[in-house]
Amino acid sequence: MTPETLSELKNNEPAVMLYFHNDVCGVCKVLWPKVEALMRERFPLIKVVRVDANESRELAGQIQMMSIPGLLLYMDGHEYYRGNGMVSMSQMEEQIARPYHLMFDQA
Repeated sequence: MTPETLSELKNNEPAVMLYFHNDVCGVCKVLWPKVEALMRERFPLIKVVRVDANESRELAGQIQMMSIPGLLLYMDGHEYYRGNGMVSMSQMEEQIARPYHLMFDQA
């Protein structure tokens, strides 16, 4: 993913979650199914995009995503959530729920 692609996503989608990973990261492999399930079940209107950190180094540097796995949520083009490493699904859900419901329950 390029910075331009991210800019297009932020402009065209009301909410985008980026999941930074790479193929040799064990924690990334463990965390992804949990993130995917949470987003599908609780936050289905957020577009989730997997980003290979090795292939997207320019973007990672620009948005200061310095470790993986990394999660970054944009809503209305603004950063609302950032997490790195083995993040707690309950904590992530709690931090995303309020802005998600404010944005989508009124639609």
